[in-house]
Parts: sequence; C-alpha cells; structure tokens
Amino acid sequence: IYYCIGFIRKISTNMQKNILVIGGGSSIGKEVISLIQKAGDNPIITSRSEMAIQNGDFFRLDPNEDLSQLDALPESIDGLLYCPGSISLKSLQRMDISDIQEDMRINFEGAFNVVKKVLPNLKKDDGASVVFISSVAATSGMTFHTSISASKSALEGFARSLAAELAPRVAVNCVAPSLTDTPLAANLLSDEKRIKASEERHPLNAIGNPKALAGVIYGLLSAKENWITGQTISVDGGLSTLR
Repeated sequence: IYYCIGFIRKISTNMQKNILVIGGGSSIGKEVISLIQKAGDNPIITSRSEMAIQNGDFFRLDPNEDLSQLDALPESIDGLLYCPGSISLKSLQRMDISDIQEDMRINFEGAFNVVKKVLPNLKKDDGASVVFISSVAATSGMTFHTSISASKSALEGFARSLAAELAPRVAVNCVAPSLTDTPLAANLLSDEKRIKASEERHPLNAIGNPKALAGVIYGLLSAKENWITGQTISVDGGLSTLR
C-alpha cells in the first residue's frame, strides 16, 4: 500500500538503520517491527510489558515515567514510531476531566516526552523520520469522540509545528487511521453485527487492517529521504473525505 501512495523505501546496502518503536507490543507496532526486520534494519523496541524479541533490542518502558533506559540508545536514530494510543468513547455528560487528562497523557504527553529525550539522537548523522499515530477523529466530528479527538488533535498540531522546527534534519508526519481490527478496538468489534455496521460506515466497506496500516507507517519511516514532512496521511477507508 505504501508503494501506491508514493512511499518507496530507500534501500541501503551499506548501513543498517536504527529504528525506535515506542509501544511495540501493539498489533500495529508488531507489524511494523516485522517489516523493519525483513528489511535487515535494527528495531529498538519498548513496551510497558515484557516482549520476546529475536532480532533487535528491547527496553521495558512507560513513556510517561522514567526514560533513563533510553540513554543506552545508539548515538544516531534513523526513525522513531510512537504507537501508544487509546479509545475512550463517552458522552460529555458521562465524562470527567480525568478522562481527558488520561487520553492526553497517553496520546500526546508520552510522545512529547520521548521526542524530547531522543532529539539529540534523531538529529545525528543524516537526520531521521518520526511517525505518530493519530486518528480520523482528530479532523472528523464523531459522537462520543471528544476526548480522543482533543488528544489526537493535540498530537497532530505538535507534529506539524515540530516538523517546521526540526527541518531539514528531521521529518515529522502522522498517520490517521479509522477503526482498525486490534485488541484496542475489541469492544467495538465484539460481534458480527457490530463488525458489519462498522464496515458499512466506510466507503471501502471494510475496517482497518493492522498490516495495511503498518505498510503506510513503514513507508513514512523513510519520509525524510522521500521529501515528506508535516503531513497527516489518512488511512481510513475514505471515511474522512467521502460521503
């Protein structure tokens, strides 16, 4: 899929890339890690829970707590993917400010903490590409999505401003998926009726697939080489633009 939208990964036979994946235990993170490994690059993976990693390095890490383990990173990081996310759907009447704060903590504050920590690594050598995972809800008004929309909108605004600030050394982009078949969305896809209803909301009559989304993300991990920065790429089956 990343070929058809113009993301052609630059293959290097001389140097292995170091790509940091924050939240690598997620379904999407695991698919991206698989692509990184197949390319012969070096994934450096973090998760809040233990993971068995065959090819690559692993740190147990919470992006909103102690980040000192990242001091052990290679001097130069060529790519960064921030995967942590949340799906918190409530009406405003049932929502507390703590719900907003938790979504902001996961979706925005963790990304800020990690980028600030590893910025010297990202700016080394030829620079790097950074990818954040946003949501279709950041730009499309959806019932019960106020909290997730607010936090992902903050992430997108952060990414655009960061892209301007760090150019030309570092490219910063977002992908904005719609509902994707991951454990995070299990409550929304708990039976065939709900799955079918979710599929029919999308012009392509399907919900998101982690492998397809990972392909787009993987392409963006070479965004700097491909002249792409400050963008949000919608991977949403047409939901945000088609009626």
